Amino acid sequence: MVYIEGYSLLSARGECAESSVNSLRENSYQPNILDREVKYYKIADIKPMDYYDIIEKSLKDAIADANLSADEIANSALFLGTSSAKLPLNETHIRDEKELLKDLYMDEITEIIAQRVGIKNLRTLISTACTSSANALIQAKEMIESGMIERAIVVGVELYNELSIRGFDSFMLLSRDKIRPFDKNRDGIILGEALSTVILGKKKSNFELIGGAIRVDTSSITAPTPQNLFSVMQEALQNASIKSKEIEIVKTHSTATKQNDEAEAKALHLVFDNNLPKVVALKPYIGHTMGACGTNELVLLIESMRQGFIPKSLNFAEIDSECNLIPSQKELSVAEGYYMLNYFGFGGNNSCLIVKHGV
Repeated sequence: MVYIEGYSLLSARGECAESSVNSLRENSYQPNILDREVKYYKIADIKPMDYYDIIEKSLKDAIADANLSADEIANSALFLGTSSAKLPLNETHIRDEKELLKDLYMDEITEIIAQRVGIKNLRTLISTACTSSANALIQAKEMIESGMIERAIVVGVELYNELSIRGFDSFMLLSRDKIRPFDKNRDGIILGEALSTVILGKKKSNFELIGGAIRVDTSSITAPTPQNLFSVMQEALQNASIKSKEIEIVKTHSTATKQNDEAEAKALHLVFDNNLPKVVALKPYIGHTMGACGTNELVLLIESMRQGFIPKSLNFAEIDSECNLIPSQKELSVAEGYYMLNYFGFGGNNSCLIVKHGV
């Protein structure tokens, strides 16, 4: 059994998991407007050169939440999931020094962070687009279960960089208005920055990572197929040894792009045999945080549950007949049981987690 022993979150909504969730009920946050009228969920008062300091703080906050000793920290394995890696540092260097950054060694991130917080065990960086930190959680879980490691510190990091914004914009995937998951008039995503840390181990808690699966869809680089998404959800359920009817709530990936929402909705109807549980979309709260959304949205969900509610889904107005899905329009009560979390990424990399909530 693999439990969530502690966690942290820094997002545009707040400087910790508790404050981020406290702000969900206010519904007052508006994304920043950048050049070219592009909107973005920006963390207040951080600079690109704070990169390592911010990651270090995220780890230390989660370590404090889990109450780990120095020996437990040293013996933990470090997993870092990101799609942008050192891009914030690279872009700052290019602007300031007018030259390309010569050192592009991504593993340096985990080496520096491990040294700063005292981790002496395995460290690895995973970069699989939007599933990066979700895949890090799955890999960490499997290594704990196999006995290879005792504990894992899993970090998801996605900070502001121009390349990601311009890339999504070039695909015409960015909304100039708002994120509308599954809505008939949805017109794309708004990106955001956030980072979080999840500590997995064998110390019993109210949240257990009970299952997970990863599947690669080779049919398209950018558009998932319903069949592949169906397969990864089915595999996650099998890995957790539960049936679809036991799922209380699905946290959808729901990028609010036409093809992705439609594929996810059709796959959900297949998995649940047209008897869907409640569906919750979290990206309208913090933006699409790409490689870090695996840990970010997990922490946002379980901290909300710790505070006694499941957030409602924002900005839905009109049903799309191709999706035939209405995300929850009101806060939901928290029940013991199983929760499914979906993460689907560019390159055809699709992942699904199953979390058990108990007392």
